[in-house]
This record gives sequence, structure tokens and C-alpha cells, in this order.
Amino acid sequence: MMELKKIFLATKKVLRPLSVWSVLAILLTSSCQQEFEKTIPDKMHNDSVDVTYGKPKVLYIIADGIRGQSIQAIEVPNINGLLNHAIYSWVSLADEQATQPGTNWASLFTGVAKEKHGVIDNDFSTNNFDTYPLIYERIKQADSTTNIRVFTTSSVFKDNLTTDTDESQLVADDDAVKSAVVTALQAENVGFITAHFSNPDKVGSAVGYDVSKPAYREALVTFDAAVGDMLNALKERPTYQEENWLIVVTSSIGGEYPLSENDNTVFSNPVANTFTIFSASRYNRRFVSKPFIGNRFQGDFARFQGQRHAVLEMGDNTVYNLDTGAFTIELKVKKNKAIKNIYPSVLGKRPEWSSGWASNGWVVFLENDYWMFNARGTGNGNQVKGGTLADASWSSVAVVGVVRDGERFVRTYTNGAFNTEASIQGWGNLDTNAPLKIGYINGNGHGEPDVYVADVRIWKAALPDDVIARYACEIGVDENHPYYDYLAGYWPVANDTDGTVRDEGPFGNHLTMTSDDFSYDRLNEYLCAPTTADLGSQVPRTFDVPTQIYTWLKISRQENWQLDGRTWLDQ
Repeated sequence: MMELKKIFLATKKVLRPLSVWSVLAILLTSSCQQEFEKTIPDKMHNDSVDVTYGKPKVLYIIADGIRGQSIQAIEVPNINGLLNHAIYSWVSLADEQATQPGTNWASLFTGVAKEKHGVIDNDFSTNNFDTYPLIYERIKQADSTTNIRVFTTSSVFKDNLTTDTDESQLVADDDAVKSAVVTALQAENVGFITAHFSNPDKVGSAVGYDVSKPAYREALVTFDAAVGDMLNALKERPTYQEENWLIVVTSSIGGEYPLSENDNTVFSNPVANTFTIFSASRYNRRFVSKPFIGNRFQGDFARFQGQRHAVLEMGDNTVYNLDTGAFTIELKVKKNKAIKNIYPSVLGKRPEWSSGWASNGWVVFLENDYWMFNARGTGNGNQVKGGTLADASWSSVAVVGVVRDGERFVRTYTNGAFNTEASIQGWGNLDTNAPLKIGYINGNGHGEPDVYVADVRIWKAALPDDVIARYACEIGVDENHPYYDYLAGYWPVANDTDGTVRDEGPFGNHLTMTSDDFSYDRLNEYLCAPTTADLGSQVPRTFDVPTQIYTWLKISRQENWQLDGRTWLDQ
């Protein structure tokens, strides 16, 4: 190790600076941070609301077929008038796979996702409402005197979602819904009103769900006017000043319309794009925007598909043995299709990648929606799980071998975040004479990859957590990196279209493409984008609404309810 470090120090001065990559990364990071506003960190979340006056009541307004980004784009004075005292978002999310509103109706009234409530599109025959009851049943259990009224234009809605109510009406159209709500608000004892509107969805399905279509724009304006009439009726209640109303206005589902920009995340699915407003006089204004989804990573990248690979044929392969000491392996990966237990190799150094892990060495491979590190040495072998990889965008992967108190461990990281640690003390020496490869490693029992790989870095040191986190989503390596002297190899694997993958580390160990049939593709994708599940948790979703309502009504939520939703705060 000491001899290798001396070589690093001696060659430090001749390393070519990666100025183009560094500048590009800085510019891209800056532009993306300006484009998207991050949401308030989770540490500020609190599931309690301090209601200090008035018996809490709810006006729950649901519209089918309103894309949040459409209603945001036009003048809707009544809806906008709620925002000064509201928690709201124009990029809230419906179920990404739903094509009809029924799935989301069920979520809006149970507080759980379809995997629990069982409603698929508008088919309620497989509902699981016995286990995950509608919100009305929970409210009645907490206070049987709560007067609940529902008005809808949909027989499917009325037949399946209005049990445990004091009044439920199927009316002719959206105007009749509005009129029924205005009348209901004149009743002194009313405590919970649901108004379900369907006309925006009917119009959108006919002409397109975008305000560039005059009929759709008019449908949204008409809906806003109906909201205004209902709010006026609410404020005209003789006891309104002594009451404590939560006004929820949301859409159950968006609608199909081609978008000019696609970021390959759930936020580019117009059917899942909804809007959500939680408004109350005691709320401060909080806007929940589209979350930060990563930096842009662009260039010409080799597609490692099938048995294509790049191999170190002429350089010193021993540098990339993992022996019995510390090491770090980092790389960026973009997978091109779903992986289903075929275990394709991405990067490794072993004679073969076969079932039973027959040969010594190491490999990074993919499995299902995550990645794994596998190695075998003179003692034994096994594998350590990494994290989930986002679809259609770049993810940063890191494997760190660290020695603590004489025991050796492997730690895995995805996009700079720690995943798993496992002891590998019994694996022995991991050295092998096999060459370093990117992409396919020959063998049997494991599938062929279809990935892009870039920004590969191998270090003869265990990079600590803070260094991994700081540099995971940056592109390139320069002399300012705190572990620069321990860099054993750096391959950008970008913009090399002549059959060579250049090593810009201290040894110049260039890799050779195995054939001339490589596909080089110009990509401009996100780097370190959160997964769909992580992204979704950063904005309101349909199943969050019941949780918000329970909190408002001061109904203690039980753990055995298994709610998927969360409470949103105005701070």
C-alpha cells in the first residue's frame, strides 16, 4: 500500500485536470437548483394540529379530470383566494397506474393506496373496505352525532362511497351538486359535506386536458365559479365566525395530454398530475412545489447491451484487486429496462460471473429494482445489497471496503445515501488475475446487461460517509478531492467513441471495447433523481387527504388502521 501511495504522489503532477467535466457539473447543478424548489425537510413534519377554537368541520370538494398544472395556468379567483391560508400544491399525485378515477376515489376516502383498498379503476368488486373502512365510518365511530352529507353526479361514486352518511344524493350535473351544497350549508347541524364534480373530466376526455383547449379551460373556470358559490354560502352561515372549517379542494385524477418536457419521473405523467388545497383560517401559506429531481448528466455514452463490454487488456490489472485491505468503487448507472432476477453484471474483476459464484474476484450487478455487490476470496464469498435504482435516470452507486478493529466490512451507498453494511472478514483475499471489465462478464446462469455506465472511480482507500455523500452526484474527479492521492483509476466512459475507454487516473489504464458494434447515444438525463416512491412522498397524494382530515377533526389515528397518508403542516 505504501509503495502504491508513493506512486500516486509521484504521478500527481501529471494527471490531466478534468476542467470540462467539473465546469459542466457546476453549471448543471446551479441551473437545476434554480429550476426546482425543494420541499420542507421531513424533520419539520408533525402529526399534531393545535385547534384552539370551534368544533372542527369539513367541506370536501373533489373534481375529476383537473390537471394541477392546467388550473395553475389560468385565472381562478375563488380557488386562488383560498391560498393565503392554505397548504397547497399544483403537482400533487394520483395513483400512477390508474386510468379512471375510482382507484383514487377509494384512496381519497380510505387513506390507503390501491394495494390495500383493492379498487382498480372503477371496479369496486374487489374492494377491501372491511379492513380499510371509508372515512365516514371512522368519523361516526369517533362522534356519532356528526352530520355527514354527500352530493355526486356519479352512480358508481354514490353506490360505493357513501355508506355511514346522513344524506347522499345522486344529482343530474355539477351545477346541481353546487346547488345541493349551498342548500346543505344552511343547516345548522351539518358537520361534513362532500361535493363531487365530474364535468372537467367529461370535457377533458372529449377535447384534451389542457387549457389550450377552450372547452376545457371553460370547464375549469365554471368549476372555480361553483367553488366561489359554495364558499359564499359557507361564510353566510350565522355561526361561521364561531366555527372551525377545513376546506379541501382537490382533483381525483388528471388527464392525458402531450407534454412539451418529459423528465422521466411521475411528474411527467399528466394522468397522475392533480392539485390539492388544504385551507383554513388558522393556516399560514405553504406552497409545496415540485421536488428537486437531480442534476443533468449529458454526453455521448456507450450502451453496454448484450455481451458488449470494455476490458483492461494492456494495463496493470493488479491495481484493481481488492486483496484484504480498504477500497472504494464508485460508478454511475442508467438501466434501460426492468431487471427481473437475471443478475446482469455492470462492473467487475473476476474470470467468470456464473451461478454459484464459482470464481474469485468481485462484481457489481443488478437485481430487480436494486443493485448488489458480490465477491469471493480465498475464504468464502457472498453479496451485499445496494439501494433502489431510479428508472430512466442515472444513479450513483458506491461500494466501500473498510477495516475496523481488525474486522473487514463492506458498505453500500446509492446516490450518496448509506444502504447496507456486512462483515466480509471470512471472505479472505479477493485478488484475481482476471481483467477489469465494464459491462458483460462471461459465465452461465446470469443474464446480459442493458445499461449505460459512466464516471467509474476506484480508490485504494475507504472513503468516509461524508465524502461519499458530497461527491456521489458530482461528475469527474480533480485535485481538490480530499482522497485524490488514493485514486487508482478514473474512467469517464463518456464522449469516447473510438473504441477506447480512457483512464484519466494516475496509471492511464485505458479499457478497450470488445467490438466495433457499440451504440453511442447522446443522453441528457437526470443524475441522482429520487425513486418514484421517494418523489411521491414529497408532495400531497390522494391517500394523504383522509389523514389530514382526521387530524383536523381531532380523531386519534390508530396504528392498526395502517394508513398510508401523512399530515401536512403549514410551516
